[in-house]
Amino acid sequence: MVTILFLFWTLSSVFLTLNVFKPLAARRHASFPSILISYVCGWLVGDLLPQWILLNIGIVLLFSFSDIYSHPIGLGGLVVHLTGWCALILRLWIIFNLPERLDQKMEQQLGNNWKNTSANFDPPGSILDINWHSWFNPNIVFEDPRIEIIREQVFHQENDLQLKLDFYRPKGSKKLLPAILQIHGGAWISGSKRQAALLMTHMAVQGWACFSVVHRFSPDIVFPEHLIDIKHALQWIRNNAEEYGVDPDFIVVTGGSAGGHLASLMALTQNKPEFQPGFEKTDTSIQGCVSLYGVFDFSEPFNDNTPYPAKAKLLEIVCGGTPDSKPECYNQITPAYWISEETPPFLLVQGETDALIPVNETQTFFHALQSQNSQNSAMLSLPLVEHAFDIFPTLTAQCIVPTIERYLVMLHDNHINRTGGK
Repeated sequence: MVTILFLFWTLSSVFLTLNVFKPLAARRHASFPSILISYVCGWLVGDLLPQWILLNIGIVLLFSFSDIYSHPIGLGGLVVHLTGWCALILRLWIIFNLPERLDQKMEQQLGNNWKNTSANFDPPGSILDINWHSWFNPNIVFEDPRIEIIREQVFHQENDLQLKLDFYRPKGSKKLLPAILQIHGGAWISGSKRQAALLMTHMAVQGWACFSVVHRFSPDIVFPEHLIDIKHALQWIRNNAEEYGVDPDFIVVTGGSAGGHLASLMALTQNKPEFQPGFEKTDTSIQGCVSLYGVFDFSEPFNDNTPYPAKAKLLEIVCGGTPDSKPECYNQITPAYWISEETPPFLLVQGETDALIPVNETQTFFHALQSQNSQNSAMLSLPLVEHAFDIFPTLTAQCIVPTIERYLVMLHDNHINRTGGK
């Protein structure tokens, strides 16, 4: 019995390790549960490696109470586990050295505009600089004494409906703050406004006002109601800008996954009356967008040559039908449909081993942006990085978030220079 358990544990570890480097559940033909399991396992094992190794050491010690390690099968299994840990540590070493590569990529795309920008939040330069405390205790980021967080602020109320946001800001600031509107992920059917806490808290420390908002979920609503909810949040932020010390002329939008998709639409559908029913005259302009592992393709999953049944089923819930039955909805929900010469700057960030969103989906959208000469836009593809890498302050997030911060600072510097400091 012990031998069977040991073999099961060893084979499971092999598959979990391989899944980090290449998701084992193919998007084509795979069911949603299998894709979700592949993603969750890849993220947990890859980004929570210290916890994973500690768990494995505990299991090794448990098996040491038997005689399994006195047999070749036990010793062989131990070698397999050690090899897997070394491979995962190598992945972390690659992530640890990622900031330098990201800096080079951004300089290639943005030139002197990027070189002349600096940020206060640096990625870890050595193993001693890694914030191990937050890696093991993610909630520690909410306890920074330099910021204050106002939670559960109602930004839209209609009958029994109440939509709320969390507001992060530096303590004691008396100047107008540039603002971030953050949209959580969750496939339009779930999510939490506590996502992206590392970015929100660190930007608040640097003197930004950060609003993390929610929207209603499908299947209770269908698109474009999700987008309209976020437009209401932007309306509330501008209406209350003076009270909260926010610069209403500089608001950027960020988001991950489905939130990255909605963030993109917020930037692309500025002041579109069809998405502002009852508040058509409200200014919903956005000065920039950072979309992390966002969703951009809404037609390919239904194509017989490129089937993605799990995504197609989800989109039918979100849109209330298929592209054949709801063509206008599928046009409206597709970000590329709205690209124009008025499109603000975009930063697109996508992991190359994302189990949920293929990197070529983001690349196609970026090429569409480039066709309209969208200035100060850039794309970063991240090797060995999984979906939702920024939800917790892991090493991956600590190495990538500083680049996002620097990009936001660059956009704000450009705004200041363009408006003469007003």
